[in-house]
Amino acid sequence: SDDDCSVHGFHFYTLNLERSTTRILASLGALDIDSPTSAAAASSQENNTDPPIASELNNEQDQTIARRERNESISEKARSTKRVLPWKPSAMENRSKEDVRPIHWSNRPKSYVMRTDDWDEFPNGRWGDSTSPAFGELSDLSHFYSFTLGCDDDRRVMLGHCPLEESDVFEVFARYVEGTVPHIPWCETPLQPESFLIQPQLAKLNRCGLLTVNSQPPVDGAPSNHPTFGWGGKGGRVYQRGYFECFVSPDKTNRLTSMVTKHPSMIMYAVNSAGQELRVGVEEGGVTALTWGVFPNREILQPTIFDPDTFLVWAEEAFSLWSTMWLSLYDFGSESYELIENIKDTYYLVAIIDNDYYTNENFLLLDALLEVGEK
Repeated sequence: SDDDCSVHGFHFYTLNLERSTTRILASLGALDIDSPTSAAAASSQENNTDPPIASELNNEQDQTIARRERNESISEKARSTKRVLPWKPSAMENRSKEDVRPIHWSNRPKSYVMRTDDWDEFPNGRWGDSTSPAFGELSDLSHFYSFTLGCDDDRRVMLGHCPLEESDVFEVFARYVEGTVPHIPWCETPLQPESFLIQPQLAKLNRCGLLTVNSQPPVDGAPSNHPTFGWGGKGGRVYQRGYFECFVSPDKTNRLTSMVTKHPSMIMYAVNSAGQELRVGVEEGGVTALTWGVFPNREILQPTIFDPDTFLVWAEEAFSLWSTMWLSLYDFGSESYELIENIKDTYYLVAIIDNDYYTNENFLLLDALLEVGEK
C-alpha cells in the first residue's frame, strides 16, 4: 500500500552548521522561524533577561553555574564604568564572548541579533572574515527584525499623515534628532548620548536633506570612565573615528563626492536601492575599526567596525524599510506614496569615515557636511 512506501523521517547531518537545515525545514513548513519562541528569545537578548535556553538546563545547579559564568564574562570587565562596550551586549550565554559588531545596526540592535542568532561563532577580538561558514549568512533578509513603530495610525503620527514635499520628510528626521519624534524606521532607540553634543548641527543637516541614520564624533584618547564616551573599565583610553551615515539625493551625493575628494583623511561608500555602488578615497576595501580602546594588561579592543561588504547587507535592509514601514502607510498612487517611493528609488545611502580623529578640536567632517547641506 501507499502507507508502506511512505517516508517517516529524514536525518540531516549538520556538521555543527545548522543554517542550511533550518532553511530547508522552514521551506517545507516544518519550522516557523518567526514563531513566538524565536521572538521571545530575541527580546530576552536585548533586554538582558535570562534567555529561554536557561530553562532547558538539567537542574537548578546548572542554571546557577551558567548564569554566574555569563555575568562574569560581561560584567566583571567593567566594574568601574557604566558601559562594558559602546553597544549593549546580549545576555545570551552563547554570545557572552562577543565583543565586535559592525556599526550599521547600532540603532537597530534587535535586527542584528535576529540576523545572527543561529551563528555558531561570534566575533571576538577582531571582526574577521564575515563570509566564514561559522558566521552564517548575514545577508538572509528573512532573519532581520521587523520593528513596527506601533500600528499604522501611530506611524502616521510620527512619520506624517500626508507628506507632499521632500522637506516634509526632512522635518521628520530632524524632529527625531531633536527628540520630538521618538522613533524612525532606522532608529528604534532614542538619539545616543554622544550625539547630544552635536544635536543642533545634526538637526540642521537633516533639514538640509542629509537624512542621518547613524553618526559618531571623533574621540582622541578620552578616559575610559568618561561620562559620555567611556566604556570598558577603569584605567583605559578610548578612541573613535568620525562617522556619518545618511540618505541623500543623487545631487548631494555628487557634492559629497567632491567634498571627500578635497579631504585626504576621508573615505566614502555609497549605494542606491538598485545596487549601484560608489567609493571615493578607497583603494582596497577593508574592515576599519571605528571605535577602539587601550587598557592595562589587555590587548587593544575594537568593538565597533565598518565592513564594506556588511554595509551592502545593511543597505538592503535600510532601503527595504522605506517600503515596509513608511510607503505602506499611504494609498497606492497618492502624492505621499509617490514621494516616498521616489526617495527610496533615487536616494543613496552614504557612509563617510574621517580617519583624522586626533585633530578634533573642530569636527572637520561635520563642518564639511554642513557646508554641503547649505549649498
